Amino acid sequence: MLAPRPLPRRVFKGEPMIISDKQQMYRMLAAGDFGNTIPQFFSVDEWAASKDCDRFDMWGVRTLAPGGPCRLNCPRLEVCRTAGDFISAGYGINISCMVDVACNVTLWAEAYDSPAGLIVYGIEYPPKGASWRALMPTQGKHWHGTSAKMLLQKHLNANSLDDLSVLRATYPGHIYEFSALEQCFGTIPHRNAIMWEVRGGARGGY
Repeated sequence: MLAPRPLPRRVFKGEPMIISDKQQMYRMLAAGDFGNTIPQFFSVDEWAASKDCDRFDMWGVRTLAPGGPCRLNCPRLEVCRTAGDFISAGYGINISCMVDVACNVTLWAEAYDSPAGLIVYGIEYPPKGASWRALMPTQGKHWHGTSAKMLLQKHLNANSLDDLSVLRATYPGHIYEFSALEQCFGTIPHRNAIMWEVRGGARGGY
């Protein structure tokens, strides 16, 4: 049985926080503000010193700028060079493992609340090793209302569903980007959803 460990609910004075900066978002993600994720590294030295460095063969090397370069499925031996190229071009970096190397992914998803209710956009059972950036813009599907709720209940366990509800209440008007896995995995026990981003602004744009 899953151990219920809900995320702490933030209490705001005045207007809720709007996450409109990608660097801010990644720092909050790494700090655990959005719940379960995977370890995030913001320098090559930090990544190389971690116990995860030799644990996974494939990595995602991202930049901290909207629309900036990103290399997914980067072999471990090429992480330093890839990150160095991004840094030389003036970008801050983020390094994290590719979860589909460790687990089977059952859903890529972006969930958000609209005037008509909950909407989920995503891909069920994406091909192993595929690129989110390449497939999501053209091959994703929309689920609305009850069908969106049923989709989430199909792929997320009870704790991950609870965490998503807390995010929706804490950061209203945002997009919540995550992957659902066949097994629990990540920084918080008993969760099978890995949070990638929480985006505010105009339909979740930075």
